[in-house]
Amino acid sequence: MNIYKQPGDVAVVVLEGEFDAVSAPVTRTEFERVLTEGGGDVVVDLSGVTFMDSSGAGALVFLHKRLVGLKRTLELIGVTGQPHDLLALLRITNVIPVNQRVVVRPEPPEERA
Repeated sequence: MNIYKQPGDVAVVVLEGEFDAVSAPVTRTEFERVLTEGGGDVVVDLSGVTFMDSSGAGALVFLHKRLVGLKRTLELIGVTGQPHDLLALLRITNVIPVNQRVVVRPEPPEERA
């Protein structure tokens, strides 16, 4: 998972691989860090997530509820395939906005020889 700051104090959390019962607890811990270290809204980029189960969906709902309590918002971007189907089936897409916002990620630093 990578976390980037965008203009306007928006935190962008980029998830990759499987977002399931194995990875969700670690991700929830990182979500807690995003909640305490930032004061703005949060965008979760799921474009690199290949599989999501109910634990992953639950972690997103956890983050959404915490942000609502802080008068902040959560937006999901890049949701396709099986993760989108699961979120739609659970009707999470009716509660958490799902958009195709363009996020500019910083380039990783070049390695020096």
